Amino acid sequence: MSDLPGVKPIASATHDEPDWTDQVTDLIVDTVDRIHDAATGPLVSAAKGAIYGTVAGLVGSVVLVLGTILTIRSLDLLPGNIWLPYSVLGVVLTALGLVLWGKRTDPNESS
Repeated sequence: MSDLPGVKPIASATHDEPDWTDQVTDLIVDTVDRIHDAATGPLVSAAKGAIYGTVAGLVGSVVLVLGTILTIRSLDLLPGNIWLPYSVLGVVLTALGLVLWGKRTDPNESS
């Protein structure tokens, strides 16, 4: 292109001088990234926690129901009547309830 008459070649920046447009662009991108991370970081963490909590709750309830069924079925294999497994499970759950009842706190009591 420098062959055309009357056209001067554009002076290019030397390698020693940094290009200010690149610096401004990097500054803008870094600023936007910091603002984006500050604004969406806690929201993403909260959303992940809600999803993991929901999945854990659903899986936990299924495991609890299947565990109860498995316990009743396995206790049913013991010799005797069907009331025996229900009585054993009732005693275990009552003991667990009493332990949890003993650990309760009064909401009106200040620590």
